[in-house]
This record gives sequence, C-alpha cells and structure tokens, in this order.
Amino acid sequence: MQTVKGFSIVMVIVLYLGVVFSGIAMGQDEQKDISSYSCKDVMRMSGTDRELALAVLHAFILGKKGTSKIDVPKLTNATDEFIEFCLDNPNDNALAVMEKLTK
Repeated sequence: MQTVKGFSIVMVIVLYLGVVFSGIAMGQDEQKDISSYSCKDVMRMSGTDRELALAVLHAFILGKKGTSKIDVPKLTNATDEFIEFCLDNPNDNALAVMEKLTK
C-alpha cells in the first residue's frame, strides 16, 4: 500500500511539472523565479495552484539534493509544517522555509 501511495505522489509531481513546462513549450514568455516567492504568495494560491507550487518546491529541492527518492511521510510532514509556518510568517521566503523543513 505504501508503494502505491508513494507512486501516486510521484506521478502527481510529474504531472504538475509537465503542466508547468508545457506552458514554456507553448511559447509563454512569462518566467517565474521560485526563489522570489514569499510564504504569503504561496498561501494566497488556492486549489491546484497551491498544490503545484508545493510540488515544484519539493521537486526543486530534490533536484538540488541530487536525488529522485521521495520519503513520502517526510514530504507530507514538511508540507503540513510549511503551511503552518507560512500562516504565522507570511513574509518569509517560501523556498528557504521549505529547504529548512526538508533537511
């Protein structure tokens, strides 16, 4: 069961990243720098936009670590902690917060 859940999370991240990069492939010239997002920016998003932002943050950090292995419970806890922290600290940098929580 854990393998199925882990696979599902990986597939969601891959699909979200596909959506992000499909915009680039379709010629959208709008570029976003994820290191410039504040907690407030992410928390103001709703639904799939917020889920996408969180998935991109996680994927970016995994890439920086040079790994493709996902620890599902750690990822889930980090996401919950990120939301709670950002609600209390809206002006903090979202990427820096996620990096701190996923060490």
